Amino acid sequence: MEEQGLVVVKDNFLVRLTNVIKRFIFKGKTKELLLEEGTNVKIEVQEIINDNEFIQQEILDARRAFRRYVINNNKKISADILSYIEEKIKENEEEIKKLIIMNNDNISYEDIQKLIENEIKNVSEFKHKNPKTGRYNVPIGVIGIECDNAKNSINGMFKAISTRNSIIILHDKYNKYSTEALILLIIKECLKNFYIDDNLIQMYSKEEVDLNKLDSFIPVLNDEVKPENKNIHTIYIYQEDSKYEKNVQNEIDRLQNNEEFKSYDIKPIKGEFGNIVNYLNNNKSSAVCMYTDNSQKAYKFINWINSPNVFVNTGIKSCMEIKNNSDYYNLKYVLHENVF
Repeated sequence: MEEQGLVVVKDNFLVRLTNVIKRFIFKGKTKELLLEEGTNVKIEVQEIINDNEFIQQEILDARRAFRRYVINNNKKISADILSYIEEKIKENEEEIKKLIIMNNDNISYEDIQKLIENEIKNVSEFKHKNPKTGRYNVPIGVIGIECDNAKNSINGMFKAISTRNSIIILHDKYNKYSTEALILLIIKECLKNFYIDDNLIQMYSKEEVDLNKLDSFIPVLNDEVKPENKNIHTIYIYQEDSKYEKNVQNEIDRLQNNEEFKSYDIKPIKGEFGNIVNYLNNNKSSAVCMYTDNSQKAYKFINWINSPNVFVNTGIKSCMEIKNNSDYYNLKYVLHENVF
């Protein structure tokens, strides 16, 4: 059993061959892990299909950009992108200063430099293991940040790079001649240079975006106390392949007979991977577990699912949720087994 850090996926022929050999060797020994034949009550596994729910294209584009960026295994890429943006901002210093004066902005060119320098220093927080909780700081997803000036807007743009979230700046007063519009244009060109989807950062008025479809929303006055999360008592067990039917059956039986988990609603599910990811992120959970031998899907599952406890092939080990004060990260407990 292994804790999830920045896993490098090596789904090569040797790994797949090893998995096949493991299954062959232990084929006759699975009865030690499963209940005796006939003692289980057959549990119906719900199949999740595409519900065709309408989500505006801007949010879909942002979510696609986030999912690609968050699984990028290059630990230095965020710092490299920010450093490159810093260079390009210096190249456009005169144009930026002119726009700041023309728009009477609350920011100086030097302020912009300080903002990006701060983000370069904070890049290391990505997937950083919290020493107090033993959990990882994992990006949330698509975040809308309400802004009322150039400084907040530009700072939010840099946050997308350093935290690996997709960020939509919600700024009612911006226009194509604004300082923040020029900075956004520079950032987008820099992202393309690193083959990063430039939909990672977008800017619209608040009325143009469906706030209910965002993974998180940060209001312009972000000094109010965050509301406590409602207690969620749902566990999802995802059967990615039919050969794991007995694993799922036995895990559910174990949970139902364990006092620690008896108060939880345990839901076994199956279906196409993309539909499952969308379903789980639209339905809050205390914990999720996926059964699979597909390392690519497992890695995406670990990084994409918005749950405080995410497991692969281990069964549910915890449903605990730690209070998190970060606007950009979830505290996530992750374990995986026999997949990487």
